Amino acid sequence: MSGSLPIPVSVVILTLNEEINVADCIASCRGLADIHVLDSGSTDRTRELAEAHGATVWDHPFESFGAQRNWAIDNITAKNDWILHLDADERVTPELEEALRSLFQSNPTEAGFYLPNKLMFMGRWLKRCGGYPTYQMRLFHKGRMRFQDYGHSQRELTDGEIGTLNEPYLHYAFCKGISDWLEKHNRYSTEEANQAIKAETSAGQGGLFSRNSLQRRRALKRISFRLPMRDKLRVFQLLILQGGILEGRTGLMYSRLIGIYERMTNVKYRLLQQGRSVSEMAPLGRDPVDSSTTEDDQSG
Repeated sequence: MSGSLPIPVSVVILTLNEEINVADCIASCRGLADIHVLDSGSTDRTRELAEAHGATVWDHPFESFGAQRNWAIDNITAKNDWILHLDADERVTPELEEALRSLFQSNPTEAGFYLPNKLMFMGRWLKRCGGYPTYQMRLFHKGRMRFQDYGHSQRELTDGEIGTLNEPYLHYAFCKGISDWLEKHNRYSTEEANQAIKAETSAGQGGLFSRNSLQRRRALKRISFRLPMRDKLRVFQLLILQGGILEGRTGLMYSRLIGIYERMTNVKYRLLQQGRSVSEMAPLGRDPVDSSTTEDDQSG
């Protein structure tokens, strides 16, 4: 029976003060027995709950998403060569578990696989506003993959082939409330603006006409910083071009939040262009809870 076969995948969950999420995240990894939590200084019950639910807890100060993922590759003694990285506000579904089981029956030789996610907001899946399917590098062979920082998140570094697994995981981006989301995205907008300045000289059309949707999205992201009313265009994109208006009040609320994030990013980008410093509220700590929010996705 295929359901009884072990899945040769270890899980690494990044956390910082995730007592509200960590138990449910671990519980969702039903068929993935080797589960690790990489914590970056939680002061709540994250560690206690993670250990109580069978995870091995590791500690490492958070510097950046790329550095944290590389530290996990180098230092966590995972039982398997294949690693599934999750944030605590993400969940593995039974369907994804079965897709992983099927995938590893064929002994894949790729370096990693992009996975899509379903953005959950106010009790529903925002398929249109969330830009489904948007893919993230979450499943990879630890000997074939490294990461580099880009903006507030990271991009993959590998000489190997990268595949795509179409079964999604769930992303509860607002499980800590709107205030937490806005605080994180205030920080993210600073990092995105700084990255845009660094990439300014290469903001041409490279990748714009690629057959790869991820490469097209990255090229459009670079070019978008040159456009006027960028935040309003993004809201128009979500509501009209992507059909988010059909998702009612929930879609409208989410699109407005994304508009706020894009406006913060654009204002900081313009200030940096003028050689001025970016002033923002002092963060309570770098929060590695939502690395799925990248320059390549819908900033959920």
